[in-house]
Amino acid sequence: MLLAPLSYQPLNGDEVYELYHRVTRELSIPLCVYDNPATTGFSFTLELLISIASMPKVGSINLGNLPGEYDGATRQIATIRSKIPASVTIGISGDAHSARGLLCGCEVWYSVWAGLFPQYSRLITCAAQAGDEVRVKQLDSALEALWGFYRRYGSLRVIATVAELQGRVQTPCLPFPLRTIQGEERVLLEQKLLELNFLA
Repeated sequence: MLLAPLSYQPLNGDEVYELYHRVTRELSIPLCVYDNPATTGFSFTLELLISIASMPKVGSINLGNLPGEYDGATRQIATIRSKIPASVTIGISGDAHSARGLLCGCEVWYSVWAGLFPQYSRLITCAAQAGDEVRVKQLDSALEALWGFYRRYGSLRVIATVAELQGRVQTPCLPFPLRTIQGEERVLLEQKLLELNFLA
């Protein structure tokens, strides 16, 4: 079960702690803690994240963001890893920076991208698991044009638009009032996908 601390009013640290405390007491399946400040408006402190990770039934932490530089990301992940139970995995979900997350110590990639491009995602993951930093960066850099769309529109709108363009879903596929990318930017995204024919 994936749970983000989302509420009509932004939550504070005590409220988030109590949310996870109450939910984990009732669960019969593992919980993934979703740290996604861009969506929730709430940023976990390391102390809160570590505290929640020790609760019963917590099986994973899903980081939505990392420091921009590799050294900072590696230190942050190593700090979390050293202070949470060994049974709790550390994952990364932001596809545009997941390659960095995997290289810096994340054990899981919670990807929306992999739903449409599993083979390419596997290449990145296997290279990261092998410690092949050069190969990971090459594979990731080849997708920079698409990561630019992620940064402008968010992963949900981009991947939904790609699914529509590929005919994998009906158009429109997002629940109202969300919309996929339209107009010139949609045409540009389609062109970029054609250029990235290695993804097919």
